[in-house]
Amino acid sequence: MKCKSEAFNDWVKGMDQILSETRSVTIDGQPMEASDFHFKDQINKLAKVPLVLDGQAVYPINVWTASDLVHDEIDAINLSEDI
Repeated sequence: MKCKSEAFNDWVKGMDQILSETRSVTIDGQPMEASDFHFKDQINKLAKVPLVLDGQAVYPINVWTASDLVHDEIDAINLSEDI
């Protein structure tokens, strides 16, 4: 990354790690939906990633934004599989 902020880079790495574990299908091969456990779990994990500034943790992502990010990741996975 170009940014020198360790706090920001750590936060981005945490978000990236969780998003990279996102699955686009359920265990039985069905498309992942917002009602599925894995989807909800990913949302909760993302919302709990702290951005630590001056020793204080803040949580800049709420569950709505996290849901959008998970949807976007699933869409990107599906798009890359179609290519």
